[in-house]
Amino acid sequence: MAKQKLPVIEGTAMWAKVFEPDTKFNPDGDYSINIQMPVADSVKMSEKLDALVQAKFDEAVKEDPRLKNQLTTRPSCQPVFDRDTGDDTGNVEFKFKLKAKIKKRDGTMFEQSPSVFDSKVKPMDKSTLIGNGSRVKVAFEPITYAMPATKQVGVSLRLKAVQVLDLVEYGTSSTSVFDEEDGYVAPSTTPAVQEEVAFDATDF
Repeated sequence: MAKQKLPVIEGTAMWAKVFEPDTKFNPDGDYSINIQMPVADSVKMSEKLDALVQAKFDEAVKEDPRLKNQLTTRPSCQPVFDRDTGDDTGNVEFKFKLKAKIKKRDGTMFEQSPSVFDSKVKPMDKSTLIGNGSRVKVAFEPITYAMPATKQVGVSLRLKAVQVLDLVEYGTSSTSVFDEEDGYVAPSTTPAVQEEVAFDATDF
């Protein structure tokens, strides 16, 4: 299958739910992962995403000029604060999500999930969970929105694939850190791959 060009971001993984969907707020389930990084490292990506948001804002105002003073734009990432002190950590966080089930127009349900790869771009299975602090790349699809009900214009980051570069395995006190040229290699892989992703594709 041809590689799909998607924007890619690299950072520290937090609260990864990429093998089993979370059904706490959505009974159909959501896959998700948050990526944290220093503000300086986020500038290029956040500027691109914020430009998409601004274009959506301009489009909405063009269709209805009355919205110009009603709508507000939502930043593509949020600052991260220390849980204990409340101090700004100097990092920002991007949040990625993918619905596990989508209802088609004909009423049938379509199931989907993100592809997860190791550093050699080999598919990983559910036997290894991605813990907080893992170094990963995330390929995603930006979807802009304008919601009159909330008066907000923003961008949703639709999770498509994850590549694990350095693994901190969930549920253990130890970390697995490898040289960048070696990286993490999954102990077992699945034969089927939903899609190939070019993890060096950062332009969109």
